[in-house]
Amino acid sequence: MDQVDEIKQKLDIVQVVGEYVQLKKAGVNWKGRCPFHNEKTPSFMVNPDKGIYHCFGCNEGGDIYSFIQKIEGIDFPEALRLLAGKAGVQLEQYDPRISSQKNRLFDICSTATNHWQQILFSPQGKKAMEYLQKRGLSESTIKSFKFGYALESWDDLFKYLKTKGFSEAEIFLAGLTVEKSGGRGYYDRFRDRVTFPVFDIHSNVIGFSARTLNKDEAAKYINSPENPIYHKGRTLYGLDKAKQAIRDNGYAIIVEGNMDVVACHQAGFKNVIACSGTALTPEQIHILKRYTENIALCFDQDEAGQRAAQRSVDLLWDAEMNIKIVQLAFGKDPDECIKHDVKMWEQSLRSAKLVMQYYIDKYLTSSALANINTKKAALKTVLQELAKMKNKIEQDHWLKEISSVGDVAESVIRESMPHFSGLQKDSKNKQTIDDKVINIEKTQDAKYLEKVLTILINNPALIAYAEEFLPAEIVEPKELNGFYKNIIIYYNKHNRQLTRSQVLEWLTGNEDLPTSYVNSLIVYIDKVYEGFSLEDINNELIGLIRTLKRHHLEARIKFLAKQLSAAEQRTDREKAEELMREMQITSEQLAKLK
Repeated sequence: MDQVDEIKQKLDIVQVVGEYVQLKKAGVNWKGRCPFHNEKTPSFMVNPDKGIYHCFGCNEGGDIYSFIQKIEGIDFPEALRLLAGKAGVQLEQYDPRISSQKNRLFDICSTATNHWQQILFSPQGKKAMEYLQKRGLSESTIKSFKFGYALESWDDLFKYLKTKGFSEAEIFLAGLTVEKSGGRGYYDRFRDRVTFPVFDIHSNVIGFSARTLNKDEAAKYINSPENPIYHKGRTLYGLDKAKQAIRDNGYAIIVEGNMDVVACHQAGFKNVIACSGTALTPEQIHILKRYTENIALCFDQDEAGQRAAQRSVDLLWDAEMNIKIVQLAFGKDPDECIKHDVKMWEQSLRSAKLVMQYYIDKYLTSSALANINTKKAALKTVLQELAKMKNKIEQDHWLKEISSVGDVAESVIRESMPHFSGLQKDSKNKQTIDDKVINIEKTQDAKYLEKVLTILINNPALIAYAEEFLPAEIVEPKELNGFYKNIIIYYNKHNRQLTRSQVLEWLTGNEDLPTSYVNSLIVYIDKVYEGFSLEDINNELIGLIRTLKRHHLEARIKFLAKQLSAAEQRTDREKAEELMREMQITSEQLAKLK
């Protein structure tokens, strides 16, 4: 038996697929919603006896290797390596099937992790170990999360990795070195810092966050740059260790910082993960939805943390997730709360409120309802949040609750419900602005596109990225398509050197969309992305574009499937084969975005 068959025999396809799809027993098979196309009624089947899967909706099927290749967007050697790790099979070192750029980067990051951890547990790592112990971390936690220490050296890691056979270009691509000015070589990115590896869902190290031990260092934390294996907007810190606990508990707790995750896991709360950024991204939510639709948000109690929580709620509602808000009984973050008294953390979790109940309690207080002016303002705020809720049954429930708490007739509350962006709808259900009517259907993708546009308007330097990765032909609705194209045309006319003020000046005379609508996009940046750094906004744009492209490809596959069915009914074999080839190409493109 060769290693390919050995791995296949050792792994249960239900468990492997179950990491991506929520499966339920259905006779001899397991059933779930297909991850390769949008569907509400499950038609994706996994047969553990035969070791195969098949979707009766999009006709996708295969074995454990083809599933991993498609869902991860990787080739066979990478799938083989990934599954070998799960099966505990040591692959032959020089097997040509397992060589790829991504695998080399995984190897580099793993080798760096082990090197730094060895230093941490040596006399050279004494001060780093003391720092971690002062943070209350046990030796088992330090080893489990593979913390380490990067020496105060310009080239310790660089030299070490070269002795292990990695090239200068590979080390640089992994984000572990920085190029010297003038291109005269490289030096270590992380120096005199405690290193915190970042893992992907399969427990591969893909990047690092590193904390300085030098009090005079301006940057307390620095992070790996994005590279072929590390994409911040698609990474949830701790998910590799939390995924089973999330399934077991039926919900995920999302915190803001990586150390909050570590503190929670050490205290026995294993279903905790971090978004490792200012707010969740659509891609992170897409990944998380594989494991649960129930979320408890516990962001820092400061103003920035609460703004991030608000933005996350909006995105989670867009994805129709069930959301609770955790308010800490003590401290500014979970780490501080647990260190003070773990029972207070438990109390905080038990007291978590459904998000609308949280808003009602926060804004509809007795003092706010005491006079008509504050009452109007408070009700307006709560109704603005309720308007974002997609599920009409839930919305109706909370309308009644707000009516009762606010002591306002339910009919009045319903009439006061705002629409998206505060735009009023006329009797024909069209949005009226500046005496002009634009018929923009507020689909989820239209909302994502509005975010893309507001980022580009306020950050013109990012237009080049959008032009390269978001083809105009997939931009919908049509009212925004022309606007998007003209932004790119205007950008190129000015030699790809535009300032925000130039864009705003151009917009004042633009006739693609009504002035008020354009103005709403301009100010939307302050509402949605307040407190975002340029890096955060860049990552948000990357995530939004990937989501739009993924939805376009999913819709294309659905359309092709209908065409294929019609061709087969006509017994038009030539057309059917043509459609199948196009479906395969489109499916491969989609897999790379997963």
